[in-house]
Amino acid sequence: MDTLVWLFSFLESGAASFSTNETETFHLEVAEKRISFNLMDKELLTDFLRSTGTKEKSLSKKLEALKSVAQGLKREGLTLSVFYRGALLLTMGSEAKPTFSQIFTGTDAIEINDLNRLKQLLARTDD
Repeated sequence: MDTLVWLFSFLESGAASFSTNETETFHLEVAEKRISFNLMDKELLTDFLRSTGTKEKSLSKKLEALKSVAQGLKREGLTLSVFYRGALLLTMGSEAKPTFSQIFTGTDAIEINDLNRLKQLLARTDD
């Protein structure tokens, strides 16, 4: 969480693309207390989910791993939007408007924007 707050304070606005082996892996945009994180490579998503420490296969358990990050963002009035190849998957933090996802995550700080795509991507991380 401290890293995200630092990132928000360091970057007031702007955009950057990051590549590995000449292949774009993610695109980052920062503007007024918002970060848009657009993943282009599913391996980056896989690595991120593994770094949360959860070995659970269920969607709800994987989302629970993001709960403390999302709640910290909300406390600070910040929002992180996670995209995969331009499709919005999750909104975490102050701009999250969860409906049913609050049942899975136990927090009002995570909104699932595209459940089907998210399930497909997360299922691929179990391999």
